[in-house]
Amino acid sequence: MKTTPTIVLIPLFILLISIQLQSKKSPSIKMSTQPDADPNNPFERLHIIQNPNGTLTRLPQYFPTVPPSTTNSSSVSLSKDVILNPGKNTWVRIFIPRNVSDNGSVSESYSGKKLPILVFAHGGGFILHSPASPVFHEFCSNAASQLTALVISVEYRLAPETRLPGQYDDFIEALTWVKKGEDEWLTKYGDFSRCVLMGESAGGNIVYHAGLNASVLINDIQPLIIKTMILIQPFFGGVKRTESELRLKNDEALPLEINDLLWDLALPIGATRDHEYSNPLIGGGSKLLDRVHDLGWRVGIAGCDGDPLFDRIVKLVQLLETRGVNVKSMFDKGGRHGMYVKDPSKTRELFEFVKDFLV
Repeated sequence: MKTTPTIVLIPLFILLISIQLQSKKSPSIKMSTQPDADPNNPFERLHIIQNPNGTLTRLPQYFPTVPPSTTNSSSVSLSKDVILNPGKNTWVRIFIPRNVSDNGSVSESYSGKKLPILVFAHGGGFILHSPASPVFHEFCSNAASQLTALVISVEYRLAPETRLPGQYDDFIEALTWVKKGEDEWLTKYGDFSRCVLMGESAGGNIVYHAGLNASVLINDIQPLIIKTMILIQPFFGGVKRTESELRLKNDEALPLEINDLLWDLALPIGATRDHEYSNPLIGGGSKLLDRVHDLGWRVGIAGCDGDPLFDRIVKLVQLLETRGVNVKSMFDKGGRHGMYVKDPSKTRELFEFVKDFLV
């Protein structure tokens, strides 16, 4: 009987040492597999860990990536990655419809109509994802094919490592890169006179604010000519709760606690959700909306009443109408946040809406 504790304790000691070493090597794995994890903890729901220095550990097993689509793939579009700013580790993924290329290379004989250039900002609450995330890679690949467009998906820096307005700056830098026309796909296939800015969720917020900033940089980004901004369920907020936020406070896709956390991580330190980056209605809206009106830009906005952001999106449409901006909206009954990039039938519906802005 005296030997029994030794038999039990030695393996137990080894097990504890193994767990301790595992946690030092990969604390994210340890935390993500605890059986008593709180399902209401927004950090755990987002699969992130906040480090002592304020940065995030994004648990890699929840955020897979896919490579660009080459001639060896069955993708409806071809794509490639191009470095934007090595100092900031930003880049773009460019998509072209498969049928305009010559086995993945620039077709020397291509003489078809040039393609509109669609510059896209992905969603993810400013803190997650990239153009290589499967959902956004697939969305942009389908956009290039179904819209017959050259799509440029921007890898911007994520918060909280880079807080707003850093993401707006990265998107503007991408527009500046596009206008230089240094990539062969751009020069061969892109119509610089037809540029559309499009973003989903947080990407819609980025497109809105970067678009406003770009409206006073027209001479700097020529020959690129922006015609339209498309905002897909754009992520906006405010201190005072809306009816749709309260009605859907426990929404599966975007509950209030996660909504609030995303703004806490993305806004400048000390700012509230009534900061202009979050709440576009503050002060009657940006003065730059007058510039958007004068330039004749069109704005398309898509949303649904099953999205906690619905009321804010409706109010944005009303603001743009009041300011004389040429805005067109598409609102669905029911649905959920993120459906236009995750539900193929809703994606097709969205693309039909977008086609009207490409003529």
